[in-house]
Amino acid sequence: MKRVLFFVLIFLFAKYSYAQPPSGYYNAAVGKECSALKTALFNIISNNYNAQSYNALWSQYLLTDTVKRQGVNSYVIWDIYSFKANGTANYYFTPSTNQCGSYSAEGDCYNREHSFPQSWFNSETTPSSDYIHIFPTDGWVNNKRSNYRYGEVASPTYTSSNGSKLGSSATAGISGTVFEPIDEYKGDVARAYLYMVTRYQDRVSTWSGYSTDGALTLSNNTFPSVNINYLKLMLKWHNQDPVSEKEKRRNNGAYSFQNNRNPFVDSPQYVNKVWNSNCPGLAALPVHIVLFSGKLKEGKIFLTWEADNEINFNRFEIERSFNGKDFEQIGIVQASNSKNYSFTDVAENNRGRRVYYRLKQIDNDGSFEYSEIFSVHIPLNIKY
Repeated sequence: MKRVLFFVLIFLFAKYSYAQPPSGYYNAAVGKECSALKTALFNIISNNYNAQSYNALWSQYLLTDTVKRQGVNSYVIWDIYSFKANGTANYYFTPSTNQCGSYSAEGDCYNREHSFPQSWFNSETTPSSDYIHIFPTDGWVNNKRSNYRYGEVASPTYTSSNGSKLGSSATAGISGTVFEPIDEYKGDVARAYLYMVTRYQDRVSTWSGYSTDGALTLSNNTFPSVNINYLKLMLKWHNQDPVSEKEKRRNNGAYSFQNNRNPFVDSPQYVNKVWNSNCPGLAALPVHIVLFSGKLKEGKIFLTWEADNEINFNRFEIERSFNGKDFEQIGIVQASNSKNYSFTDVAENNRGRRVYYRLKQIDNDGSFEYSEIFSVHIPLNIKY
């Protein structure tokens, strides 16, 4: 049986290595950039898209997500959370045989990792089975990653056998817990992320309200569709980790499987043509939030923040939410070229609730960016 599987995989590797896009596939994108290019790519990869079932991913992995194990005449699942940069791993998954199932430790089995987590798009059917962003990975490590953003870790609380890390963010403008794949696969997940905000740009405006982590990576529009700080990180990873043969093989497989492709794998230059400083709204905001915090005292919530580099900056809009997703404006603080700012909210009517705050930083030209979120719980027995 293993001998038969070996020859089947050899045949399919050759087949999917040459499933190139048809001539003229990207003609509609020629000569465009910024939002016009992003929309052109959206139309190209959405037209004639042939959605497959979530269960069909298992079979697809056997075709395009296997690799010959070094020194052994057998193929194994190419798991980005266990394979190291040198092509080895501490353990290997036999295709199909080691499919999850349940797991209790790293190395038990592999499952389907939504690199763009399902909670970010409310588990909508089509993106839930979109092969381009769903990788076969170790089930235990996948569970550790949960629905956290990808990012660069300062202090890991967990490290997988190949060096993938979970922990606090080390990147300015991105706070909280993040998951960092090894350098070998950072470009892979970045291009998958940029594919998702392009393929589903018509839905991103609703997705930003489903999950706190999702809201911190997305912008509520079709362009740029990405939080500026997170976009900078994805562009960094894209540029530092060029497209690999592994990605090309997956991309060819995607075309055979669901009749579309990741344009950022076919033409990596599209990334910097879509998102660059010449595009409206993408010039770096002149104000930088050094610290945003708050405290509850005597029935009031005192919000404070420090800002620097206030060039051509207009105002802060203070927004509040009771679920961490749906925010409304509750106040405005005009720019005054002062390093320290503050705003006071009344807690009296919100006993027993957790309240979330964020700042909308608005430039003179109308471009804006959101701060990280600060939250505070108001006790039921608080005294005023």
